[in-house]
Amino acid sequence: MLALFYFWREVGRRMNIKDIPETCEALERYNVEYERRHYRYSDANRRVGEATRNLFLGWFLPPFLYPLGAPFIYALLDEHLLEAFGFPAPPAWLRKLVEGLLKLRARLMRLLPERQRPRLRTEMKHRSYPNGYRLEELGPPHPGDRQ
Repeated sequence: MLALFYFWREVGRRMNIKDIPETCEALERYNVEYERRHYRYSDANRRVGEATRNLFLGWFLPPFLYPLGAPFIYALLDEHLLEAFGFPAPPAWLRKLVEGLLKLRARLMRLLPERQRPRLRTEMKHRSYPNGYRLEELGPPHPGDRQ
């Protein structure tokens, strides 16, 4: 966690972002206060939330099963975010179940042999790139490239 904080703080500095908190604790205080003051429901938030939820669900489920998977996504979100998206609060038992499943997965993953090479998302099948892609191929065409 601390390494991520230092990494992103340095990215922010290189982007010339001002007033970045100096400690992870100060960033957490800033974040909590920001959420308290600014997180509010809006229709735009709901559209973004639904699109993001469906993106995650699409990795595991066909669209007709999204209503069954959605409560599991909601169980991962905190109360402020649920309210800002206009999503229903999941029951406490479901939150505990999801947390337990994630802990069980972590324990099982520790038992597996260490990967010999990374699993890159670029090697996976995507609707937009059915034959895969290389990062250097993404983006608008460069002048002079053949179409």
